[in-house]
Amino acid sequence: MAHQSNSTSSTHVISFFDDFPDFVPDPSAGIRKNFARLAAHRQWKTSSKKYKRNWNKYVRMEFDKAYGTNHTRLESWQNLCIEVGIGHLSSITQCKKALSKINVNIVDLMECRWSGNKPRLFPSLNSLRNYTKEHDLYFPRDAAKKEGFVKILLKPIL
Repeated sequence: MAHQSNSTSSTHVISFFDDFPDFVPDPSAGIRKNFARLAAHRQWKTSSKKYKRNWNKYVRMEFDKAYGTNHTRLESWQNLCIEVGIGHLSSITQCKKALSKINVNIVDLMECRWSGNKPRLFPSLNSLRNYTKEHDLYFPRDAAKKEGFVKILLKPIL
């Protein structure tokens, strides 16, 4: 698998799994599979608060690891634009404007970065909503309150 990262540190996901010393993540599995394995190992029910709380923590950490937390670097914005197929833009403002029009599931986007595949773009917000609900691939809404990539990409699903 072609796991890539804009971050110089790989401690985010490792530190998440460090909270569970009896679990060993599979480096060849994607983020969903590793979390599903952990949840099964810990016997978390998918409808439980513990499952949802840990999922939210995990995907936030994985997103920061994959895309970084420095939202003032033009290169980071350009890389994200290229990753979703927009191409190379010359300013952060242009990147934000173009990315705000993209309908992509953020969990899928991270999974694609992990696997090296192209992310699926949806023609409408409604089709993104349906897909997200059908596959239960939610990204924590509170993460959008911070400035940066998530704020631009996260769409109202519920």
